[in-house]
Amino acid sequence: MKKLLFIAPHLSTGGLPQYLTKKIELLKDEFNIHLVEWVDCTGGVLVVTRNKVTQLVAPEKFYTLDDNKQRLIDIINDIQPDIIHLEEIPEFFMDDNIAQQIYTQDRNYKIVETSHDSSYNTDNKKFYPDKFMFVSQWQINQYKDLDIPKVLVEYPIEYIERPNREEALKELGLDPNKKHILHVGLYTSRKNQAEFFEYAKSLPEYEFHSLGNRADNFKWYWEPLVQEQPSNLTWWNERTDVDKFYQAMDLFLFTSRGHENDKETMPLVIREAISSKIPILIYNLPVYLNYFHKFPEINYLEFDNFNNNLEKIKTILNPELKQIDYSKEAFVVCTYPVTDAVIQTTKDCINSLKKYGRKIIISSHAPVPQELQEMVDYVIYDANNFLVKHTFYSNYWCYTDLYDTWVDLRGEGNDRYHGGVCYTSFYNGAMLGKNLNHEKLYFVNYDYILKDESYIDHISNILDKKDTYFGFDIAAEGNCYTTYFFAAKAGVMLDRLKEIKNEQDYTQCMIDCGSESNGIENMYYHLWKDYPNNYVESKEQFTKNIEKYFYFEDFSMVEYYTILPTNIPNHFCPWIQISNNKESKIIIYTVEKNDIEIINRDLIISGKYQFWDMIKYNLNDEFIVTFKVYDSITNDLVKTYKFELNKNYFENNIKNNGLFTWKGNLNYLNNPKIKIMHLVTDPNNNPKEIRSTKNIIEFCEQMNIKFEQRVNKIWTEIPPSNTCARPDVVQDKPGYYKLAPGHYGCYLAHKNAICAEDNTEYDYVIIIEGDTIIDSDYQELYNSLIRFNRLAYQTDMDIIGFGNPWQNRNLNGPKIEDIWTDVTPFIPAQSYLITQSKINRIKHLLENTPWDAIDLWMCNVARLRIGTAEKIYTKHLPGYSIIEQTVKDGKTDNPLIFLEE
Repeated sequence: MKKLLFIAPHLSTGGLPQYLTKKIELLKDEFNIHLVEWVDCTGGVLVVTRNKVTQLVAPEKFYTLDDNKQRLIDIINDIQPDIIHLEEIPEFFMDDNIAQQIYTQDRNYKIVETSHDSSYNTDNKKFYPDKFMFVSQWQINQYKDLDIPKVLVEYPIEYIERPNREEALKELGLDPNKKHILHVGLYTSRKNQAEFFEYAKSLPEYEFHSLGNRADNFKWYWEPLVQEQPSNLTWWNERTDVDKFYQAMDLFLFTSRGHENDKETMPLVIREAISSKIPILIYNLPVYLNYFHKFPEINYLEFDNFNNNLEKIKTILNPELKQIDYSKEAFVVCTYPVTDAVIQTTKDCINSLKKYGRKIIISSHAPVPQELQEMVDYVIYDANNFLVKHTFYSNYWCYTDLYDTWVDLRGEGNDRYHGGVCYTSFYNGAMLGKNLNHEKLYFVNYDYILKDESYIDHISNILDKKDTYFGFDIAAEGNCYTTYFFAAKAGVMLDRLKEIKNEQDYTQCMIDCGSESNGIENMYYHLWKDYPNNYVESKEQFTKNIEKYFYFEDFSMVEYYTILPTNIPNHFCPWIQISNNKESKIIIYTVEKNDIEIINRDLIISGKYQFWDMIKYNLNDEFIVTFKVYDSITNDLVKTYKFELNKNYFENNIKNNGLFTWKGNLNYLNNPKIKIMHLVTDPNNNPKEIRSTKNIIEFCEQMNIKFEQRVNKIWTEIPPSNTCARPDVVQDKPGYYKLAPGHYGCYLAHKNAICAEDNTEYDYVIIIEGDTIIDSDYQELYNSLIRFNRLAYQTDMDIIGFGNPWQNRNLNGPKIEDIWTDVTPFIPAQSYLITQSKINRIKHLLENTPWDAIDLWMCNVARLRIGTAEKIYTKHLPGYSIIEQTVKDGKTDNPLIFLEE
């Protein structure tokens, strides 16, 4: 362990001994510490700090020098320290002959100096250490011309939760019914207790408390004050429990100003007060370099306005008397209302902001609907909706078990970014706000819904002394200030920001501010980071505030439309990625191949959405892939994305868009291995089953699908109740929600089919009941089955049904393309698809759970995730039902699921 020798000018009351005490406290386990006290000037009275520090250093390692200062050299020779650390520069306290011996050129130790002074003329420096460890940035600037390493080592701010006020005051013997004001400091002209006394005289309704020693060498200053000490001011002398005063009092009023030749440095009492979270009033002295701007507890006294300072004191002590002038404040809601989802969310945002009378300004780069205009006070519509190429983000990756996707955003213009229009939205809002005399502006993105406006009042109070309110963040490209919500004074914004009109202006702004990218939040950090009167919340605290005071609807406005090459030869992949949490879009997806439309599908978008397809091509084919984006409520066309694919595109262009990597079975794309299990009871004699069999075999032969006919026993006995999920409803005849022999026989037919040993050899299996017929084009159904299998993987559905009505069902999940997800109940279970990955899971459930009617078992017992196609591709043939023991058709049952004869 290295030996560290501290040399302190004194250890009496003051910031220097307190700072040294904290250093020793933090370093005592890392160094073998010795301490020399140059002179004991406590007089046996100013001993509070000295007692603390001597408890941290072993008695045999603590030395107090008498008049024989040469003893210090003997101590150094005896200790043989690795480091000597002077707690003040030697020019202030040390005899030159002693300093010369310590600073000898052939020394075998390092010397470090700290200073607690801000007024020294460094031209007078005679002794030079190996390193400076300063307590304030002012000192680093002060010593900048000395070519010696310098570091800033600040006294730590260690936050303490405030105790119950009444109990804390009673512990000090003080009246909780009164307001209490605190000052801490040695009585000197620099600490300026005289002004503190004047405030006490002018505010007799409050109790004033002064902690600090009245040393004899400053008697000339404090003695006249004592003679006129007001009755509401109590002097507590020097205390060992000063922390109790910080925590109990209502205001820390620190009147220190310093003088030209006796400047303040970095008063520890201010940092201690911050740690105790007490409201603070101080002078913003030049030596602070605006350091205390970032602390919400701190407000500033005015140098030449005593009466205003009295009002500041009263306002802090009585916050209920402070009135916010809402007429001089406004919200700026930034929105892009091109779809109903955005419009409705913007409405929610506006309604959440209207409670307390602040004006509301919409700033938009899209036409603002009349219904939104009528909700707010002012509307800005800037038609110059220019986009820019993002300079940092150029790739998007997505990884799933079935496929990986890489989108090169530069390939089809997906790197176009709205940072420029965000910038101008803020600028436009600030310009209008200033012209309307709104001094404070709160910028909020339309997808943030305010829960509690007390948060805005809190920020308004911050803006009484600060000019901005930002939340700090870190992104991949660098530091950021959040822009989805921030606040600033209008005039300050216009002084700081310049008008931009196009991508070139925006790029120049990025260059001028020195940001790592043209991301708006990264640029805002660089535009504002050096502004002297910022208020910046830490990332953790800002995030906590946003989560507490806002609902977030998550409209990122990030959308990608592209055509990707694939790892499968001669296949391309149309790709869509939409990141908004709420949406109201219909995308008409069409594909033309050699002038013939081969795909025309509606994609229903209600939230975050990902779409892909796989299309086979030959090099000489020509395709047109189109995504027409409509608002699902108004049916207005929002945007069209059109891709023309030909030989040149396939050979030269598509490779620039990224890559879609299929990781599943390649049969899915080329010749998927499919099996249809047809569940029958008497296929040679039952007219419905004969007709169904012919239809299903014909489909399988044309589509090259394995056909497996499964002949099942017609169950006639009462089913077993001991293995039933609903034993109380088992009986010999059908009834409403009863379980009869036909239900058990149907359950066994489905169970045995699903549990067939060879099912896992197929990419997916399809189960169709024996009275079912395909009532759609065979090729259309085949293409849809391939798509259903893909969607089952993508959405983690256990079963996809394609002969079931979705109307009057519980649609628990979103609609993905043409599949309603998480649908209950699943009635009837007459045709459905199970992917290879789900076979064993469902088989396990069938073998280990009680039975029920197969459709109810799927939903209520196994709790399978079930998707239902919007279109009904298969239908029941009308006739006698073995299960229900009656004739069923479109007149007696749901007409959607029965074939019309």
